[in-house]
Amino acid sequence: MVETVVMGSDNQGGKGAAMGQYDCHVFVCTSGETCPEQGDVEKYVKVLRDGARQAGRQTEVRVNKAGCFSQCGHGPMMVVYPDNVWYSGVQESDLAEILSSHILGGRPVERLRYAPDVRGANKTDDIGKKAAPAAPAAPPEPKWTRVCAAGDVPANGMKEFPVDKVNVLIVNTGDAFVAFQALCPHEAVPLAAGICDGSVLTCLEHLWQFDLRTGAPMGDAQEGLTGYRLKEERGDLYIALEG
Repeated sequence: MVETVVMGSDNQGGKGAAMGQYDCHVFVCTSGETCPEQGDVEKYVKVLRDGARQAGRQTEVRVNKAGCFSQCGHGPMMVVYPDNVWYSGVQESDLAEILSSHILGGRPVERLRYAPDVRGANKTDDIGKKAAPAAPAAPPEPKWTRVCAAGDVPANGMKEFPVDKVNVLIVNTGDAFVAFQALCPHEAVPLAAGICDGSVLTCLEHLWQFDLRTGAPMGDAQEGLTGYRLKEERGDLYIALEG
């Protein structure tokens, strides 16, 4: 739960009057747009609270979680009252110095002091702007392997070839070449022994039929064919077994 606080001192100098019930009141931005992304600010609160407790100052020092300071982009940020000293870009390694020098010792850590010369909200220009999504990576180029010469498979004909220990069926539909698994999915019968009319492939073992455009089952066939990418280049046919 964010603890709501009222910050009203304008004293930019040294120690002012005690703020309410505490000599030193520290507010750490834990719920702004950017502070929680720029540091483990929840841990900052714990470290400072533990430090005050170990120093025996828990009754005089209060460390609170706070909402957004409207200074997004300059964090992680914290404010120490009643001194009205704002710190920006605080890293976990800075906490021990802020605790010992300022919170316990009353001497602000000047190197971390936030002084933007702009009163009120002071968010950086890129706050709220979303980075353009990265273009999707191009798919990897498949490995093309030569199968045969285009003339080795006549029009409306088909032939089985071994490619990288995988047997494939090359079919010439008359106007294109297509490639499928070499065996019928029914009973592993070689499809090259079947019939091709240019649009339908028929396995003669049990008359299962397959659409040569897609490999999809037709008629009584209950399972389709696995197809492969095929291309013709300079009179030769090349197949991609993956991708």
